[in-house]
Amino acid sequence: MMTTSGNETDRVALLAIKAGLVGGSSESEALTSWNASLHFCNWVGVTCDGRHQRATVLDLADHSTGGVISPFIGNLSFLRAINLSGNRLEGFIPKEIRLLSRLEVFNVSYNSLQGGFPLQLTNCSRLLTIALAHNALTGIIPHQLGSMSNLQDLYMGVNKFTGQVPSSLGNISSLTLLSLGTNRLQGSIPSNLGKLQSLKFLSLDDNSLSGTIPSSLYNLTSLRILSLPVNHLSGTLAPSMGIHFPHLRFAFVGGNNFTGIIPLTLSNISSLQQFDIFQNHFSGNVPGGLGRLEHLEWFNVGKNNLGSEDEGDLDFLTNLTSLKSLNIYENRFGGVIPRSIGNLSSRIEYLKLGSNMISGRIPVEVGNLVSLVGLGIEYNNLTGDIPSSIGNLVMLQRLTLGGNRLQGTIPPSLGNLKNLYGLSLTRNWLEGSIPLNLRHCSSLQQLKLDHNKMNGTVSMELISSLNQLIILSLSYNSFTGSFPAAVGKLVNLNDLDISNNKFSGEIPTELGQCSSLESLQVQANSFEGRIPISLGSLKGAKYMDLSSNNLSGEIPFELQDLHSLQILDISFNQMEGEVPTKGAFSNMTRFFLEGNEKLCGGIPDLHLPNCSSANLSKNEKRHSMSAMVIIVMTVSIFFSFVLASILTWVVSGKVSKREDATAISLVDGGPNLLRLSYKQLRDTTNGFSVGNIIGVGSFGSVYSGALGDRPIAVKVMNLEKRGALKSFKAECKALSKIRHRNLLQILSCCTSLDYKGSDFVALVYELMPNGNLESWLHGSRILNLSQRLDIAIDIASALEYLHHDCEPPTVHCDLKPSNVLLDADMVAHVGDFGLARILRGATSSSNLSQEQSMSSFGIKGTVGYIPPEYGMGGSVSMQGDMYSFGILLLEMVTGRRPTDEIFKDNTSLHNLCKYKATNSNIFDIVDSHLHAELNIENNDYETNQEDVNVKRVQECCAAIIEVGVACSMDSPNGRIDIRKACKVLHNTRIKFIERRVRVRRQNAHPLPDDERPLSGNA
Repeated sequence: MMTTSGNETDRVALLAIKAGLVGGSSESEALTSWNASLHFCNWVGVTCDGRHQRATVLDLADHSTGGVISPFIGNLSFLRAINLSGNRLEGFIPKEIRLLSRLEVFNVSYNSLQGGFPLQLTNCSRLLTIALAHNALTGIIPHQLGSMSNLQDLYMGVNKFTGQVPSSLGNISSLTLLSLGTNRLQGSIPSNLGKLQSLKFLSLDDNSLSGTIPSSLYNLTSLRILSLPVNHLSGTLAPSMGIHFPHLRFAFVGGNNFTGIIPLTLSNISSLQQFDIFQNHFSGNVPGGLGRLEHLEWFNVGKNNLGSEDEGDLDFLTNLTSLKSLNIYENRFGGVIPRSIGNLSSRIEYLKLGSNMISGRIPVEVGNLVSLVGLGIEYNNLTGDIPSSIGNLVMLQRLTLGGNRLQGTIPPSLGNLKNLYGLSLTRNWLEGSIPLNLRHCSSLQQLKLDHNKMNGTVSMELISSLNQLIILSLSYNSFTGSFPAAVGKLVNLNDLDISNNKFSGEIPTELGQCSSLESLQVQANSFEGRIPISLGSLKGAKYMDLSSNNLSGEIPFELQDLHSLQILDISFNQMEGEVPTKGAFSNMTRFFLEGNEKLCGGIPDLHLPNCSSANLSKNEKRHSMSAMVIIVMTVSIFFSFVLASILTWVVSGKVSKREDATAISLVDGGPNLLRLSYKQLRDTTNGFSVGNIIGVGSFGSVYSGALGDRPIAVKVMNLEKRGALKSFKAECKALSKIRHRNLLQILSCCTSLDYKGSDFVALVYELMPNGNLESWLHGSRILNLSQRLDIAIDIASALEYLHHDCEPPTVHCDLKPSNVLLDADMVAHVGDFGLARILRGATSSSNLSQEQSMSSFGIKGTVGYIPPEYGMGGSVSMQGDMYSFGILLLEMVTGRRPTDEIFKDNTSLHNLCKYKATNSNIFDIVDSHLHAELNIENNDYETNQEDVNVKRVQECCAAIIEVGVACSMDSPNGRIDIRKACKVLHNTRIKFIERRVRVRRQNAHPLPDDERPLSGNA
């Protein structure tokens, strides 16, 4: 390249490198020193040897330099070390790197480099360190690496490498560090790695590795760190593990399929600091002797099958004097919490015992753990009182004791917990009133006391003192009196639920000052008076339920200006006067007014009397109303009879020529069903033209049309397709019995003959102007994270209604993105009930999963979303819907279809996402459009981990993924219920908004970094 003297060669090469780097971004501070006035040995980042004045080190790490690596770097023939990590470099690693025969360190980590592994590096025989981590490198890891006999450290994690771990790496006897985590590697762990006697650090986490841990790996007696989580590994941990790894400090194997017991020799590893087997299938008891591990700080065995559900399961909780975090969440631990728990490390910060079968009382001695930041014993079988000694835990920030059978009153000593930001005592048997001492918990942001037996009044002083509250849930208690007007001081309040109590008086006008309020639930109380006009100031409100009270007067027209409002329920009050027609009042799926007999006006679909009748005398009104009732009833009966007769004739007569059928009845639809002829549908769809097709399904095509100003969608069944008529019947039967804001409502059905005399069957729906979810996830349009979360909650709400709130319960059987429709406000509506099954003989949620379907035709569904048990002849169940819902959630976050070509052999969307909710590199699998939402490009999010907005999105994605994984477990019994999924998603949305509010307002008192629920990973 250059033929001048060595010094000049280096100077010219360095200037060429500068030109390449500056070309990618604004000039960094380091590069401004690279000018002709200084010898290049004085340039920042350049080190020379004293004898030849040649460049030996090029170190521009963390200088925010962009651009590319110039091929002129190969002219710096004296270079021993290159460190360009932590920049924004793009492009490829130049092949000229092979010319640097003296090179010992090559570090280009934390950039956006592309291409495959730079095979030219194998020519640099003196290399000690290769660091390529956190880039976008692809392809396989070449076996030629095994020839680099001097190599000590190999960092290649967080890339996109595929293929297998080369067995040849076991030939590098000098290797002390091997890091290949967070790639797309498959196959088994090579047994040849067991030859690396000098290896101290082995990281293969977050890949798709399968098989067992090879026995040869236990020969690595020098190993300090073993990190294998988030793979598909199986088998057991060797019983002698503690003997083979005498120097092990960190052991991470979570998020796999390991079985068996925790090795009894674990206590032999005297240097062990962290042990994490989270989310596997380990069973048996935790071995004793852990007290001998004087350095053990982190012990995470959550989400396994540990414990015997009996006494003695928690005996290992003794003498753990160094422990900082203990997580045994979601196992089978039984028995009582031993009093010796008070002897745990005085430094312990997190104690997570939730979702087990622990019984007995909470020992008083727990008050000795004065360093606790998080304490969670939720969803166990605890009884007795809440010990007042918990008030000693003055560092506590999160306390969750919900889902037990705790009795008595809330101890006033909890008022000592001035750092507390989350308190959940939900679903217990607590009595009495809220202690006034809680007013001292001025940092409290979440207070959940719902589903207890509490009573008394809610103090104005208490409410005014807790002015940081974001969530206040007091529902399903027996609180009385008026609700304090001081609620107006809660300017951060996002979710207020005081429903199902005995509150009286008027709804506080001051609620209008809660500018952050999104969800207001005051239903099922004894509130009276008018609906406060001030509620029209809640511009961010999305859900408002004022039903089942004694409210009167007119509906404030100000409520129609709440453009974010998705649901407004004023039903079963004593409202009167005119119903508004704009905003939420313009769509019948968004508001509910039943049980208010004196209302008039509103949109035509309400069929309310014209408000001019208000001028009639009371007598005339009464006669007019009676006449109207008679007319409506007559018309309803007539249309129902006619429609039922037509359907019965068609099904039993003309259409039955193709398939056996039973009579279809839509009489439950009453007069709200439109009566449409074949001609009307043909005219409105331009003769069912191709240009009007908006979707094609298994049993027919969907056409767009319009009835006047009302857009409609017409689903025309293809009766030549086997099962089409039965699909039509199933959809009619399902949709005639259900009504929910997140379910697609049927407007009409048409069974007739077309112009050729052939049978014609169609369903008519309201047209969803924003199409289906499929087109948003995989088309040109983009959903932000907030929209995805809202849609997920909409779908979950629909499933919760189908499974638990409608009679009889219904299973959808074909949940997928193309069957989720989006209206003008991006509210999701689940549609296509052609495969739906109505569960027989069940009127409660108990054991519904075992109920057989009434329908006779087999489940088809859609590949990728069908639960595995259906393919093996299993019965239709709610758990089947949960599997489909889980896969749908994972698709919404990752942007990957379950049938993506990358999923083959033992890989799947579920396995890819498994354990990701607790992984710091969650953005590796998140839809790239969400990266763009944060202006994060090319994996640069790792350098933005301290950014609050990045953390907010990261935690939200992780939570949704965790729900998706929990819903899509292979075993039906291993899947969570839709109610639990709804709860987690709602809480995730609240936290997502909470952090957004904090960013916007630059809250002076931010939450601690670890604000994940105690039910999650430590």
